[in-house]
Formats: sequence, structure tokens, C-alpha cells
Amino acid sequence: PVPLAGHFEERFLSLPRELLVSVLQDHQRYFPLEGPDGRLLPVFLTVANIPSSDPAIVRAGNERVVRPRLSDAAFFWEQDRRQPLASRTAQLDSVTFQAQLGSIGDKVRRVEPLARAIAARIGGEEALAARAAMLCKNDLVTNLVGEFPELQGSMGGYYADADGETAEIGRAIAGHYQPRGAGDAVPATLAGLAVSIADKLDTVLARVDACRE
Repeated sequence: PVPLAGHFEERFLSLPRELLVSVLQDHQRYFPLEGPDGRLLPVFLTVANIPSSDPAIVRAGNERVVRPRLSDAAFFWEQDRRQPLASRTAQLDSVTFQAQLGSIGDKVRRVEPLARAIAARIGGEEALAARAAMLCKNDLVTNLVGEFPELQGSMGGYYADADGETAEIGRAIAGHYQPRGAGDAVPATLAGLAVSIADKLDTVLARVDACRE
């Protein structure tokens, strides 16, 4: 195996970090690189199976492949930001959560009062938790999450920030799927904890009710 460094245009560094990493690492199987300050560089590593007589051709080929993927990501990011995250709420009614449990919109309407009540119990602000709950699934109907479903939640946080929502609401939206597994971190804010617990409780309890029926 032979490691090779490739480059991409610096303008793509303006995209959210998770989006860049997803394109490079998850979709292209490249290694993103960071500088000493922890910020991503316009450089990636790829690994060739065998030595090449002309590594520059291999490098150029990989750069040529990743460029349109990054361009697509940038296009979706720019298009999605033209519409406020909050304006997408009505679209959730057309997305099925589970046949017996209705749409994602139905789920959000169940989660919102739960999140409000949980926030009150854990010392969080009810209004922040309720707002985050109402917006937490809206990124599911964006172009970007449609193309990169693994970014659900995190992109919603970025869109909320871009729309001028408070920082805690953005962080709550970004973290409400956490923990995704046994080793994952929990949400970093009380609003995020409230929405995360409410979302998971709704999924469990709603499915139990459906089974009873």
C-alpha cells in the first residue's frame, strides 16, 4: 500500500466540518487532515494498492473524483440556507415516521410537550427545549441531509445557527440524537438532554402502544 496526498480547493473549507469529513472519509474513503490548530486542511490522504510508475496521475485521478462531490455538497448547503429551517416544519407531515404512528410531524408534536416537561424537571429552560424540539427534525427534508443522511441533526444545528437561533438551540438540535450508542457522548446542553430523552421516550412508548393495538 502506498499513501498519496491529494488537494482540493480551499473554498470548500467554508463548509461545515462534519460535511467535509463525511464527503472525504465516509463517501470517498480518504483520510481528512488537520493542521496544528485542529482545523481541517485542503488536503487528504488516499492509499493506492500498489506502487505506481506515475503517482501524479493517481493523485490527479483522486482529486478529480472528489471535486464534484465537494461541489455538490457546497451547492446543497447554499440552496438549503435560502429557506429558514423553521419554514420546513409543514413538510414533516409528508414524511412517514412509522405506518401506525403517523408522520415525523406527528412525532415532533408529541416530542415538544415532553421536552418542555423534562426540561422543567432537570433545571433547563422550557422555552428553549420546546423550540429545539419543534425544529429538531426539520433538517430531514433538506437537500443536504437527503444526500448525506448520516448528517441528520448536526446539519440542523448549523442551519439553526445560520438562521440566528440561540446557540443553545443549535447545539440541542445537533446533539439530540446522542447518545447514538453505548460509547457515545450525551448532549452537551440541558435543552439537548431534554429533547434527546423526549425523542427516545416517544419512540419507545409510541411503539409499545402500537404493539398493544
